[in-house]
Amino acid sequence: MKKDGKIENLADKWALTVKDMKRPWSTPFEAFLLDTDSPNIHRARLDLAAARDYKDGVQRKPTDWNRCESRHQRARQDEQLGALRPLTSWQEAGICKGLDWTWNDWLLTQTERVLDLLEISTLRMAKDGVDSGFKACIWNVSQNVDRQTGSGRTALAPCLTPNMIPWVTTRGGPVTGREALALQGIPVRELLLTSESEDQLADLAGNAMTTTVVGSSMLAALKIAVDKLVPGDDAERDAAAIEEALAVEDDAVAKRIIGEDRLKTSQLDLAKVTKADLKEMLDLAERSSRHCQCEGRSGTSSPIEECTACGYRACKSCGGRPDHHYAPCKNVRVQPGEFEKRFKELLPMRVQIAGVTSEVLSSLRKKAEEVGKGTVTSRDWDLWSKAVLDAFSTAEFRFRYMKRQYTWTAVYEAPNATLDLFLQNKTPEWRLTIKCPATEPVNSPLRGLLVHPVARLRFDVSGQDVLGGPWELCIPSRQTFKIDIIGRGELVPSWHASLGLGGHYEGTQRWSQVEVVVPEAATKALDRDIAGTYSLLPKCGQAMNSLHKKEGSDTGHGLPQLYFFFDPTRCGEAEDDSYVFSTSIERLDAATERAVIAILDPKWRESAKAQDKTNLEIRGGWVTCEEAHLTAVGGSDIAVINGKNDTSQKLDQATYSVPVSAESISSKLDSEGCSHATALLTCRVPLDPAHSESMWRQGAWGEIDILHQGNATFANLAWITERLPSLEGLSKWTTLAEATVSSHHVRRSELTVRRKELLVSDVLLEHPRFIGSSELARRTRMVETPRAPLLPLRTSSKLAVMNT
Repeated sequence: MKKDGKIENLADKWALTVKDMKRPWSTPFEAFLLDTDSPNIHRARLDLAAARDYKDGVQRKPTDWNRCESRHQRARQDEQLGALRPLTSWQEAGICKGLDWTWNDWLLTQTERVLDLLEISTLRMAKDGVDSGFKACIWNVSQNVDRQTGSGRTALAPCLTPNMIPWVTTRGGPVTGREALALQGIPVRELLLTSESEDQLADLAGNAMTTTVVGSSMLAALKIAVDKLVPGDDAERDAAAIEEALAVEDDAVAKRIIGEDRLKTSQLDLAKVTKADLKEMLDLAERSSRHCQCEGRSGTSSPIEECTACGYRACKSCGGRPDHHYAPCKNVRVQPGEFEKRFKELLPMRVQIAGVTSEVLSSLRKKAEEVGKGTVTSRDWDLWSKAVLDAFSTAEFRFRYMKRQYTWTAVYEAPNATLDLFLQNKTPEWRLTIKCPATEPVNSPLRGLLVHPVARLRFDVSGQDVLGGPWELCIPSRQTFKIDIIGRGELVPSWHASLGLGGHYEGTQRWSQVEVVVPEAATKALDRDIAGTYSLLPKCGQAMNSLHKKEGSDTGHGLPQLYFFFDPTRCGEAEDDSYVFSTSIERLDAATERAVIAILDPKWRESAKAQDKTNLEIRGGWVTCEEAHLTAVGGSDIAVINGKNDTSQKLDQATYSVPVSAESISSKLDSEGCSHATALLTCRVPLDPAHSESMWRQGAWGEIDILHQGNATFANLAWITERLPSLEGLSKWTTLAEATVSSHHVRRSELTVRRKELLVSDVLLEHPRFIGSSELARRTRMVETPRAPLLPLRTSSKLAVMNT
């Protein structure tokens, strides 16, 4: 190292540059976690639960709980936490029954020290007025009870170490290995993870460096040392060489696809829909929806029990905590796949919302003021109306997928907005949500205006068309009214008292019923009348066991049941959380907003007061928009723009081509089977350049790597593939007329060519790595027999797409 100061100066500049790149966090850790119903989560739970008896082939040794028990007892006594165990209800000898949304199979694998630390952490947050099951935190429960600090910080992930046990409070389970890698900034979707265990993935993530820090360090080094880099001999020549190589590769892609002349072409109608009895379809949606968390995306469990008070459902194995008021569920279950197939036939693949202009929005603003829905400031109106007009005027919503949760949802997406069809049994509706630009700051006013849906359409359940019905827009007004909340019924223990907390919480009470009295002006502003008596359901869950059900509700008029409960934000401060009025009480996933009717002042909490006054806030006023209507886009003839310089339109047709039979596309393995891809399906759909995704290349074929880009690609193509016929004839073994090939060629194709079976929307990729050695040997022997063998039809693992 030189001593003239230059090297040291560069190092100092680099350190300062890296520090200058630091910025506050803008994304909660839950954004990096998998969905609760993800298949990878299911596999991780099985892997973690299997560690109950064995780990690395050696049976686990019992842990000496007595070494830590005294410290736990002292913490409970000093902090006045009581002796109850509300989260896991664990007992000695490995008995444990967590709340029904937790990973009880994982909890059964943990020691008494870990389970009791979870209980103490839960009680500590409860003492601060926080229900930990509804606040997104990560607790490191590998630490001792007196060393765990900072566990109440929401939205932020701590430093991940190889041996830590990171417990996610809103999940009721740990961070999986894949998620730990994602939190380190590693693109797990591009990794081929198969035989690695969850412990091995967690070790890998714990020993890794966060890629965002590494990337910032590299960029800082390039920035301060760019003048030290040796320039190339001819930058323009190098760039031209790269372009030439890409052109050669594009030409090779087109030549590798063969057999298109052997396919039969037919017209493809992307707007064709069938008619059906919507009441019947909604009943099927109800019976095929998820009834228990263990069912995942496509499974069904039995027997199912249903709460007679709140309607919550769970299987007999998972249910039990909270207690609820269970009775056998009377629903005759329907397979989710059957319902999904039938309902997709009712949906157009592309839709647009027409009829909304700036003049229409201005008239709606005036109408909202006249009917008492509130006023909007000029600044908020300018921001909101511009975002709405952009979404309505230019957005083409394309079908993406059907999402099965406790309610079925059909998801349509556009670049700047999302259109969801919620199949609620009594009030199914379309909801339009506008995406805030990524360039907007976290606390920008526009983000606050676009948090909730801006428009909805409730169609007639007695009809046959899901597109018909009046649109309503939610004008972004805010109104506050004074209301009275009167205690009724009898005094019962509060949530804090039911947890056994001591100190000033000991013996606290609340009313078993509350009466809400609302002024007439507030009733006009509300989307639905909320005045009435609400009965407490302490056995039915919700945050702080706060669920109240409206008595004598107007459900007989076709409206869903109304509830009143505490609904905390997952990442916000506890003092900003409020009680809400809503018809939705299900446990929500991350980044999902609940549709609420009104919100109470954050300072209001349940108490033993006989009467209390508080503020009722109404965010948004729903106004009917007669001019707006939902329409399907494109049939077999689609209007497209001729080009950039020629804005006139022409009619073009969407077509697809499939083989007449399996034998018609057979290929010889010794000539073109291994070096070329036989076309099984081609599809030609006119695209407007304004609505085409980035994967489409103008006038050239582009290969899509199925392994790394397959999920995103097929999601973008769902609006096309959902209307393609099933290729059932190609999913079976086919006898080939000619199979005079050497065993060398056969083994090469078996080992290097992946098999793809295309069954409309289901793409199954099979790699020899996942095939056992005995299965691979059986296939090879079958090919080597002198008879005409049975071979699976094969294609390349690449998908080729082109925008002509």
